[in-house]
Amino acid sequence: MRLQNWRSSVEQGQPWLLTPEQSDLVRGRFGEEPNDSTGVGRPIDDPLPDQTVAELLTSYRNILLSLRARGLVRTSNAPIGDLAEYCAAIVYDGLLAPNSEKSYDLIAEDGRRIQVKVRLLRPDTSRAAVFSPIRSFDFHGGLFLIVDDQAGDVKTARELTVQEIRDHGKHRDHTNGLVMRTSQISAKGLGIDLTAEFSAAWREMLTGAERGQ
Repeated sequence: MRLQNWRSSVEQGQPWLLTPEQSDLVRGRFGEEPNDSTGVGRPIDDPLPDQTVAELLTSYRNILLSLRARGLVRTSNAPIGDLAEYCAAIVYDGLLAPNSEKSYDLIAEDGRRIQVKVRLLRPDTSRAAVFSPIRSFDFHGGLFLIVDDQAGDVKTARELTVQEIRDHGKHRDHTNGLVMRTSQISAKGLGIDLTAEFSAAWREMLTGAERGQ
């Protein structure tokens, strides 16, 4: 919304007062799901409006574990990537990029492009575990988030510069990208520590009872 120049700098810190046309644009961007075939948005009805995000994730995780135990799926990955990006948008007070954007995930309030990487930490997670590969460096900061799957909280959050990622990452030919290990992000001294900010935002996100809170 800030990038649209909808209000002047003197209004910073004041409540947003949107025109009907601006409200329609915001609803179209965040409150509808695009139709895969036509691209036309359609409203999404929440079938579980009284469930918190934490409760929804617990149910989702248990269903995946049951499917995995029955040999129907091979992983137990929850929708952690989208949640991490949403949480980052809160911390950076930013605007999420379109799904088609591959180089970054959001634009922070200060205009910087941020790429978000997240990894779930489980009891059987190896210290050699890596984040998904980075193939494009058209961003200003890389946010690496480690979420404790059992505790449901952020264990580590660090923002690295592009140069830090290039210096400490490892190129893997089979994925044609640079990867960072979770152990590198857990260790102190690399990047800017944002764990406290992300932990608070994550807890706030998980306890929200309704979509959009």
